[in-house]
Amino acid sequence: MQPDYSRQVLLKEIGARGQAALAHARVLIVGAGGLGSPVLQYLAGAGVGYLGVVDADTLDASNLHRQPIYALADAGAQKVELAAAAVRSINPTVHVETHAIRFDSDNALALVRAYDIVVDCSDNFRTKYLINDAAVLAQRPAVFASVYQYEGQLQVYKPEPRHACLRCLWPDAIADGVVGNCAEAGVLGPVPGIFGSLQALLTLKILLGLSGQLDGELLLLDFMNFSSLKLKAPRRAECHAPACAHIHAIAREDPQIEIALDSLAAAVQRGFEVIDIRTAQEFAARPSAGRHIAMPILLADPSPLSFGGEFLLVCASGKRSLAAARELRKRGLAVRSLAGGLGHLEA
Repeated sequence: MQPDYSRQVLLKEIGARGQAALAHARVLIVGAGGLGSPVLQYLAGAGVGYLGVVDADTLDASNLHRQPIYALADAGAQKVELAAAAVRSINPTVHVETHAIRFDSDNALALVRAYDIVVDCSDNFRTKYLINDAAVLAQRPAVFASVYQYEGQLQVYKPEPRHACLRCLWPDAIADGVVGNCAEAGVLGPVPGIFGSLQALLTLKILLGLSGQLDGELLLLDFMNFSSLKLKAPRRAECHAPACAHIHAIAREDPQIEIALDSLAAAVQRGFEVIDIRTAQEFAARPSAGRHIAMPILLADPSPLSFGGEFLLVCASGKRSLAAARELRKRGLAVRSLAGGLGHLEA
């Protein structure tokens, strides 16, 4: 059975010509989680011809309340492969290009350049700024969303003079861990679902040239009280968009910041003190041999690490420990992150 686009082709702004444009469009989606799920569903349903999905994670059962394209039986499988299967079940004519890798400084620019538009469905500031910088350098539109508990924001960057990128509004990224992500702060599933649906809508508007694309605006939504606020997102005075006063290249990662080990015992043998930065609930449910200092507490007061020695930060997947290691190394502390996290050791 072939997909039926008749209901959207009826719209005079779309028609057969717009549908043909969607069939040739290439969209990169960074993150196949709570935001990425509805983005994938709606873009596939609309007939966007080529979808690239970047995500290095496997599915955890705790994801399912906000990532309904997956099933409980899928726990432990690679998200990009599950996402590709979900897209094929919705629309078998869509080509899905899977990238089971972390979106990082080594691949960001090449990935973004290979697509017409990039959708930020990530859950950390480091990745959002990498997407932003790569979009600016590649001169590609980007659709951003951030969610915190019951609220969030949407922003569009386009390589046009009236558009501000993230660095126009916030020149330096907030350190990950200062504001909790869904795993740490909690989230009600429909909230990222709504923001992801709006990202899909904005992406389709850009691809089709429809009006109302958040041109130079920031949309804030709070679903605790259903309030909304639309703010101007002006460029900085020194900005000459699409050229940027702050972005000249993708900043490279310190190659020494991560280390791959088979066990925590091996870390101790190599002289590391292991610091487990998971939440108290995570640590209680599955203790490790490391000293427990939750990430927000450690970032607020890193004095326990100031007496010298080398420290290995660990968390469930390696994401939070890497973010914390980046921040603490800026403060002169000798810290590294366990690649793949504790989940990798358990595999």
